[in-house]
Amino acid sequence: MTPHGIITDEWIVSYASGALSEAHALVVASHCHYHPELQQKVLDAEAIGGGLMENTQPAEISDDLFEDLMSKLDGVPANDEPALQDSKLPAPLAEYLDKPLDELKWKMMGPGLSQVRLWTGPNDERLWLLRAKGGAKVPAHDHNGLEMTLVLQGSYRVGEAQFTPGLMEIADDDTRNHCPEIDHGEDCICLVVTEAPIKIHSLIGRLVQPFIGL
Repeated sequence: MTPHGIITDEWIVSYASGALSEAHALVVASHCHYHPELQQKVLDAEAIGGGLMENTQPAEISDDLFEDLMSKLDGVPANDEPALQDSKLPAPLAEYLDKPLDELKWKMMGPGLSQVRLWTGPNDERLWLLRAKGGAKVPAHDHNGLEMTLVLQGSYRVGEAQFTPGLMEIADDDTRNHCPEIDHGEDCICLVVTEAPIKIHSLIGRLVQPFIGL
C-alpha cells in the first residue's frame, strides 16, 4: 500500500521516462525533493530506461549533426547570473519560478485565498500556486479531471486526512464535495495542477470563477 500523501510508482516511472507534461513533471519533481526514497526510485527507473536504450539498434545520423548543433549553441547567450531562489521551496520549483514567493503577483480568489497562475497547457491543464490563510476553507467543489496538490508550507485537512509539507493529495472526477480546511496557524501554500476547471458548488463561487480562471 502506498503511504499517505506519497505518489505511486506509476508516476515515478512516467516522470523518469519523460512522459509527463510540464506541469505534472514539475509537481512530481518537487514532491520527490522531500522524499529521498522517491529520489532513489527515480534513479532506479532512469537506470532501467538507460539499460533498455543501450539494447536498441542505433539510428543512422548525419556526419554534420554535431557541428550543426554546436554552431547553434554558440549563438545562445550565456547567463552567468545565478537564479534567484527561495530556500523554503523545493529546488525544482525554485528554479522554475526564478524569484521568491513574495515577489509573485498573487491574485485574490476568495476570503483568505489567493493564487498565482504559472502555466496553462494545450489541453487546458493549469499549474498554479495557492496561498490560504490559517483557518480558511476552500469552497466545496467537484473535479472535471485529475488534480494534484503538493503542500509547500503549512497544512490542511480533508476529512480525517492531514496534508503537511511534502505530502501530495490527488483528487479526480470521482472526488465529490472536495472541501479542504486549512489548519490554524501559518499560511498554507500549495503547488497545484488541474486538468480542467473545477466545479464549484456555491452560486457566488460560480459567479467569480471566470475571474479567477480556475
